Amino acid sequence: MTKQLYLFGLIGSLLLTRCGSSSTTDTSTQSATADAPRPKTPVDVTTVTADSFRVEKTFRGMTYYLTSGDIKSPIAGYVTKVYVKIGDQLRKGAPLFGLETKEAYALGGKNYLNDPTLKNIGQLIIRAPDTGLVTLVQAEENEYVQDGTVLATFSAPDMFVFLIEVPVEQDSSVHVGSVCSIQLPNGRRIAGRISRTLAITDSLSQTERFVVKPDHPMVLPARLQLNITFTNQQRNNAQSLPKEAVLSNELQTDFWVMKLVNDTTAIKVPVNIGSQRETRIEILNPRFGPKDRFVSKGGYGLADTASIITNRPAHAH
Repeated sequence: MTKQLYLFGLIGSLLLTRCGSSSTTDTSTQSATADAPRPKTPVDVTTVTADSFRVEKTFRGMTYYLTSGDIKSPIAGYVTKVYVKIGDQLRKGAPLFGLETKEAYALGGKNYLNDPTLKNIGQLIIRAPDTGLVTLVQAEENEYVQDGTVLATFSAPDMFVFLIEVPVEQDSSVHVGSVCSIQLPNGRRIAGRISRTLAITDSLSQTERFVVKPDHPMVLPARLQLNITFTNQQRNNAQSLPKEAVLSNELQTDFWVMKLVNDTTAIKVPVNIGSQRETRIEILNPRFGPKDRFVSKGGYGLADTASIITNRPAHAH
């Protein structure tokens, strides 16, 4: 009996020792986990700089000819030759169309009477009334036309303009004399200026039409759509950051930066942005100090308060 009690006591002591050891181990593990340092994201940092931004407004424009004249057939007959095409710039007296009366056309150019005075009877050449541009050609060779049929439309080059439609609420920023930049379909940009307004307001779209004259005479097809940009003003001493330092949501309706509060922590700060260039973004507010530092690279996906490690000292781009 005494031996059995001794064995039970020995087994109990071993079990208590093992449980105590396990509890101590678990507590030590939890403490070590709690004390483990948070992972730090390597980032580059930058500061705000004073910058200049142009305030631009872009409107859709259209090529247009203010005035044009119709070239009409003076006789009923056949078009034997078309000398021009749309876009041709012509000097005064340049041939436009060859015409023949239906009688001459039926003879096929043969002179059955062998009379030299009848050689070109029933044939005529229509010529350009003045220097200008062919904006429309409606006649084709071998086509029969009536007297007075419009064969082509002819316009003087100095009548070539661009038309823009400006919302009424913005017409104070665009006015006669405003200088603009016109982007042509081939990507080239030319300068222009508003010469006058058409004083016509579209009641449905609430827009006003303006006439933009290019700085140099040019030729383009009518009703060609393009962009016309006006620079209204330039803001100097605006604060800016590199584009990669400004983060946004998917819809680009909310913007923020990751501002460093010390060498190892960055916090999320909402911002309102203004104008943009190729590599810079204007920060309208809040106003930051010259020594404030921001994550420029590595900020994507960082939490509101993030642990960081800087790759190099703060610098301005």
